[in-house]
Amino acid sequence: MDLVTLAQEATQSGLTNKAFALLGAGLSIGLGAGGGAVGIGILWSKGIEAIGRQPEAQATLQPLMFLGFALAEAQVLYAFVITFLLAFALGGS
Repeated sequence: MDLVTLAQEATQSGLTNKAFALLGAGLSIGLGAGGGAVGIGILWSKGIEAIGRQPEAQATLQPLMFLGFALAEAQVLYAFVITFLLAFALGGS
């Protein structure tokens, strides 16, 4: 079954562009926030483990940990923006 056939069946069953936009919005924030949470958790656990093994490296590792945290959190904020775009701009009200 190809993509065109699936899209035709979806429109015949009553699913509209608004429904797909809202579904995408939910998936966007769900996967985006989940991925960010996992990334931040791994980052901090490995950073604390490294500092525990080699305490003199804390001055080098701590700024890198905060930079990684900021980048992972930025990815979550991008997912948040995409969610609002899909839910309100494309999904309509």
